[in-house]
Amino acid sequence: MDTKTRQIIKTLNKIGVDTRYISFYQNTIYINNLKFSKFSRKKEDTFHETYPQIPIIRSKLFQKICIKTSRTLKNQIKPKDHIYTPNTDKPEDILSNIILEPYQRKYGITITHNDNDENIKYTNNQTLTQFINQYLNQMINSQKIEEKKDQNTIYPLEDIPDEWIYEWIKTTNIKHTTKKRQTQPEIIKINQFIKKHIPQYEQSIKQSVKNLNRDK
Repeated sequence: MDTKTRQIIKTLNKIGVDTRYISFYQNTIYINNLKFSKFSRKKEDTFHETYPQIPIIRSKLFQKICIKTSRTLKNQIKPKDHIYTPNTDKPEDILSNIILEPYQRKYGITITHNDNDENIKYTNNQTLTQFINQYLNQMINSQKIEEKKDQNTIYPLEDIPDEWIYEWIKTTNIKHTTKKRQTQPEIIKINQFIKKHIPQYEQSIKQSVKNLNRDK
């Protein structure tokens, strides 16, 4: 954390904001959880007296994403972890970096963009949509349906669908590059069919696969 960021966080703490529930990224503050951050409009006005140029984003979708990822990360991150995160312009990597930023204060972790550092955990930004496509690919190829994860790796976005990520990134001013993934036509058709009948099917499928693998 550089000197400027440290001073901004200090100012927020001073006016009563719980900075474990806000992210500071590219000179912008993103509220991860409005209730827990205690970042009222009055405190926002007070903060802007000192830093009028720093936007404060109160996106409900972003908060929804953060609440979802917090349930995942609490089982994957330990205090003082040294975590490598990809630093690209892909929406998934941008979102992951913003989400992980306050864990430096929440758990005292260190974030690095150098994957050659020693004793680090890696970040895999595979999304819920990618996991589901992986399961469906295993199914149509008559393979064992299982959750494949790397050791010593965290998956912040494993319960976040692509749809949420792309919808959120469009509301920001963050420069990014969205590349369409190559997905088999059969998998696209299966996804469309299931979604038509069960709108929230992705999380249900993922949980079912997890339960199947746990029981074996």
